[in-house]
Amino acid sequence: MKRFIVVAAAVLSSAATVSPAQQVAATKFQVSGIPVILKPVTANDVIAVRLYIRGGSSNLSPSNAGIENFMLDVATHGTVKYTKDAFNERLTETGTSISSDAGYDYSSMALQAVREHWNEAWDLFTEAALKPTFPASEVELERAQLVDNLKRIPDDPDTYLAYLADSSLYAGHSYAVPPGGTPASIAAISRDALASWHKQRLTRENLLLVVVGNVSRADLTRKIESTFGRLPATGGSAVIASRLAAVTPDVMVVKRELPTNYIAGYFAAPPPSDPDYAALRVATDVLSDRLFEEVRTKRNLTYSVGAGLSNRAANRGSLYVTAVEPDTTLKVILTQVRRLQREPLPQSTLSENVNTFLTEFWMSQQSNMGQAQQLGLFELLGGGWQNLGRFVDAVRRVTPADVQRVATRYMQHARFAVIGDPAKIDRQLFTSF
Repeated sequence: MKRFIVVAAAVLSSAATVSPAQQVAATKFQVSGIPVILKPVTANDVIAVRLYIRGGSSNLSPSNAGIENFMLDVATHGTVKYTKDAFNERLTETGTSISSDAGYDYSSMALQAVREHWNEAWDLFTEAALKPTFPASEVELERAQLVDNLKRIPDDPDTYLAYLADSSLYAGHSYAVPPGGTPASIAAISRDALASWHKQRLTRENLLLVVVGNVSRADLTRKIESTFGRLPATGGSAVIASRLAAVTPDVMVVKRELPTNYIAGYFAAPPPSDPDYAALRVATDVLSDRLFEEVRTKRNLTYSVGAGLSNRAANRGSLYVTAVEPDTTLKVILTQVRRLQREPLPQSTLSENVNTFLTEFWMSQQSNMGQAQQLGLFELLGGGWQNLGRFVDAVRRVTPADVQRVATRYMQHARFAVIGDPAKIDRQLFTSF
């Protein structure tokens, strides 16, 4: 069953026909050696900033897994200028929000501000990014929360399933080190280690700043020069993740007494910078729709099923389903994969899918922060921010033959993870994909 977004499609249909240059009216320049991408937006008074720290899991080891995530989480809990309470009061007073995230390829700190309080918001943001004091009491409080959350991962089947499938696919790869850490690694990271890691990683060569909003280049340049521009030029260079080597099909089963079985299969896929990326995005989108139609709607074998494609340097595609009868359900899924590989996709179906996909894509960029996130993603992993617009053109150029080609090339050799009843799992079936 195709995902129709009728109202949104009507509203955004004109956006889908605008040229990439008009859609991504951004510029890239350097300030004190730091690459900066600025997209001026005057239609609203929101300013979105994303600070990226290159590296991710490739810069970590099993012993310090999660240290960058830990560091960023505590960064807003006290700075040279503000106590934690004073910092939070200023956030509320100025309508400012600051958040962070640590991923497999990079970490980020995000600022969302209103233009009226832009100067105050920038002050808070740079205090957290550059001058955290890591108060011992706050470090211990955050440590306890992180360890507790990590210990709870097995309690949620979907979260645990993704963890298991990732662990299987990336065994021996740098992504095997989880950016969120493990209970043991977080428990062992000291307050001094956080401060040392901050000093090591916050250097100009490791950073990227993306800004979307009503701010001038001159003002932004002054602000960056007086803050991030004072950081050391080099040190703690980021290591880039290598692409996955050949994957051998496998299935990992964790026994749980549950009403259904949770199943995920991950396979190697091209990164956003690869010429095949756009076609595989379309192919997985088509497959996801067909799985919904065949597995859920027609056969009533599941409540939830789908296919997807991630955004990583060492990328992966995925299959997902919950099923009371996993073998029966997987046979239907694999039949649909092979159908995509062997039968040309009708042009009408492809066009419908592309139009809906692009509508959703533009919807994800309705906010300034959404645009900043996409610009940062393509700059770091997609061959340059300009490829954000080129990606849209590439999606429009995908042909039925392209869908067949990438489905045949990439949709194979999956590593499956299953949480449920081992007696219902035919290993030969699962490893046949």
